[in-house]
Amino acid sequence: MIAYLKLTKELLGRFKEYMIIQIPREENEQADALAKLASATINIWPRTIPMIHLLQPSIVKQMEVGAVFDETNSWITSIKEYLINDELPSDPLEAKRLKYKATRYSVLNGQLYKKGYSRALQRCVGPEEAEGILRNIHSGDCGNLAEGVSLAHKTLRQGFYWPTLFADAKRVAARCEACQKIANNIRQPPELLQSITSPWPFAMWGIDLIGLMPTALGGAKHAIVAVDYFTKWVEAESLVHITEENTTSFVKKNILYRFGIPNTIITDNRTQFDGKKFRELCDKYGINNYYATPEHPQTNGQTEAVNKIIKHNLKAKLAAKKGNWAEKLPQVLWAYRTTERSSTGETPYFMAFGAEAVIPVETSFSSPRVQLFQPELNIDMIKCGMDELEERRKRAQIRNAAYQQRAGRYYNSHVRERKFALGDLVLKRVNPRTKDRAVGSLADKWEGPYQITGIAGHGAYRITREGFGELPQPCNAQYLKIYYL
Repeated sequence: MIAYLKLTKELLGRFKEYMIIQIPREENEQADALAKLASATINIWPRTIPMIHLLQPSIVKQMEVGAVFDETNSWITSIKEYLINDELPSDPLEAKRLKYKATRYSVLNGQLYKKGYSRALQRCVGPEEAEGILRNIHSGDCGNLAEGVSLAHKTLRQGFYWPTLFADAKRVAARCEACQKIANNIRQPPELLQSITSPWPFAMWGIDLIGLMPTALGGAKHAIVAVDYFTKWVEAESLVHITEENTTSFVKKNILYRFGIPNTIITDNRTQFDGKKFRELCDKYGINNYYATPEHPQTNGQTEAVNKIIKHNLKAKLAAKKGNWAEKLPQVLWAYRTTERSSTGETPYFMAFGAEAVIPVETSFSSPRVQLFQPELNIDMIKCGMDELEERRKRAQIRNAAYQQRAGRYYNSHVRERKFALGDLVLKRVNPRTKDRAVGSLADKWEGPYQITGIAGHGAYRITREGFGELPQPCNAQYLKIYYL
């Protein structure tokens, strides 16, 4: 507090005149609340008031420290003194080690050289000169921004040597800003897989949009898809325009009015799912609405997978008549609902209604249950099937959990954990939708640096960039990497 008081007095000294007034506590509630905000809401998300985490007190003055190299007492000195003046260290062990090491060196015109393998003689250099050599070879006029090991090998081939060459080369290459921003995208996942499971049928739905499609009859260009995480039941509808009114209407007609009020809906954070009407609908019926960021749609992976299946089947059915996709969409949904899913071992139709649907092939070629149909016996079999439904659903749930475990083991075997702490400087992968089109294929792959200012959840971070403020949405660790100064 003394330091803050001193700084305050220094700042007040710049004014011609000032007045200090003491305000009663009851009249200073807003400032008092702001003072307690950081500690009181550290885990609340999303924040409505931006906060910046200071890594040190604001009164601490930053000191610029430059590297100091003592060339007169570098690793070269002891070897040269032995080779020229036959001087040895007083320690016998060090003297013996120096004699052995010196056999690989020679002195020419007062300069120390190492007898190398890639070149006959390699000039030995000290720390300060070594730094300049590496930076020149790495990013000079003839530099090719080589990575650490390649940079070290090129330095050796040019005839230079020092004991920490490979470590220094890796450090210089890692801290090159240009290299960091054009580096290849990291494909390895940074966090262990977190599977999403639904406790009962129609309790958790994922919703996503498909577009842009060929213009169909009626002007439809988009489709909205919803999938239940327990039964794998799918609802879909063609849309002319993607509006909040249309998405809200779809949820009412295809989910609420058919299957009841769900516990959770997972969507992306587009305005169609994050607007006033959609939020009011969720609040009215007590629905938890969770969002997947556009840069990390894997959070809503179940719906993304169904989208791929629907588009694949539509392509196969339409052939050259792509404009008929809206008419064929109900057929594709029917086929999906009556096909056994590998994750549950059951069809979505059975998981939803406790009986299998009759499909065209059974009536066209007289399947046993069509050929031997008896109304009275059929009613008894349906009742028995309903008694068995709970057990089969439980079995499907266990199978689905085992399926997720297998998928998790495969996914986790490729994980290379990347965790960040508050205050870390990071680079963020450039979003293809927002990158500068003017530079084309020469655009950087990473942008920044950003600073980690908060942890929004498992593998998600809030980041801030100087001059731009905090990003409105958290960023997944998959799209971040450490920035080296």
